[in-house]
Amino acid sequence: MNNIYMVFFDLGVNKGGITSAVLNRSRHFYKNGYLADIITFDYKFDYSKVIKELKDSGKMHVETKLFNMFLFFEERSLSNNNKKNGALYDYYDSLINETLCIEQDEKISRYFSKTTGEYLVYKKGNFQTGNYTLDIFENNQRREKVYYKKGILKRIKEYDFKNRLISERFFDEAGNPFLKRNINRETGKVGKIFLFADNKQFENSSQLCSYFLGELIKDDSKNIIICDGPGSFPKIIDAGFKYVKKYAVIHTNHINKRNKEESKETNILKTGDKLDGIVLLTESQKQDISRDYKLDNLFVNGNFIDIPEITNNNMEKNEKIVGMVSRLVENKGFDYLIKVAKIVTNIHPEVSFRVYGEGEYRPRIEELIRENNLEGNFKLMGYTSNPNKAIETFYCVASTSQIEGQGLSIIEAMLHQKPAVVFDVKYGPSDFIRNNKNSILVENKDVDKMAESIIHLIENKTAAKQMGVQAREDIIDKYSPNLIMEQWENILGL
Repeated sequence: MNNIYMVFFDLGVNKGGITSAVLNRSRHFYKNGYLADIITFDYKFDYSKVIKELKDSGKMHVETKLFNMFLFFEERSLSNNNKKNGALYDYYDSLINETLCIEQDEKISRYFSKTTGEYLVYKKGNFQTGNYTLDIFENNQRREKVYYKKGILKRIKEYDFKNRLISERFFDEAGNPFLKRNINRETGKVGKIFLFADNKQFENSSQLCSYFLGELIKDDSKNIIICDGPGSFPKIIDAGFKYVKKYAVIHTNHINKRNKEESKETNILKTGDKLDGIVLLTESQKQDISRDYKLDNLFVNGNFIDIPEITNNNMEKNEKIVGMVSRLVENKGFDYLIKVAKIVTNIHPEVSFRVYGEGEYRPRIEELIRENNLEGNFKLMGYTSNPNKAIETFYCVASTSQIEGQGLSIIEAMLHQKPAVVFDVKYGPSDFIRNNKNSILVENKDVDKMAESIIHLIENKTAAKQMGVQAREDIIDKYSPNLIMEQWENILGL
């Protein structure tokens, strides 16, 4: 039996992109009888809660296992010594019990020395639930921050006299320290790491991650690693596997919008001969990479998609919503979408542009909305855990993204019979859009043409509906789960 491990940095509940692609792949692999689990390197207090929410929502297959680096070494520490470290708890309890307490409210308290009145501890959180933090002060300067989860001390951060983080210590459920990592106080980067659980030290986080992979995965040809996070690629290579099959998936354009190579993706391509295969999402990207890097281990396969039933088609209603589901980041081209919206709503003031998603570019988008007096016609709807329900309300979809991998959000809309008007950027849209047949491709950054195309769809409901019907049929033909699974089996030799 093959064991497939999909590797990327972290797993969260409200994440799309790579996270959704990996969860979908794991789910479909398990449905077809393959063990396909997930490996992450990040630290979270509540990974068990994250996994439960993902499985309860159906986003994660019930049999999918998560192998997290911190949880792995915490469990190893407990197996070496599960006796409670009472001295650790007694020390911090004494700072609370032997001081004067002034409560601000039920969540915030401050503790002072009974002898000198010196400020010693700031508590935030709830003792009853056991979820709280303690800031430990010395000479009125924070020295440590202690984290408790359900009454269990999990982590301690250490600070210098300028309140800069200089180290972190991690503890197992018995209170035994299992890992310490130093932090560069100037850059915030992780430095030397001490793994108490195995009596080893590492110069940086990447070395520890490689060691973890080597400890977790047996070096056997039946084991397969799929690297989904480009930053994880060096960790997999440095793990020293001789027999494990190694693949990488590039989920985005390897060249950014300023036509410069992306360092992490480029690193994969420059050393691609160390892999059994590199999986790309579109044929056009394969052609470019094959030309530029002379690699002969390139494969093309799309991400798995779920085919929804059509329960509601907003074209039968009078409401005209041009929709988009996207992270609010600069490379999604919102500056252009605002210009498009301005043109369209000047002619059809009843049209509403609605964007579902969150991200760091939101303040700039809000500023552009105000500058263009579009408050009544351009709405940022926030993150949605149910994008299908949001898409059902759309009349059509617009995408001004400047960088695409596959264009999953466009594909999902087309599955709902929503015609899309999309800038023709590398690499995704042109692989599945047949211009003026199942959607509309517009030359990149041509906001006038995009606005004209949206107006055409709004004024020609029958044509828009026919285009949407064709969009669903074409996407199902190209990206059916059975076809994607068959291609994965061929790539991995299953």
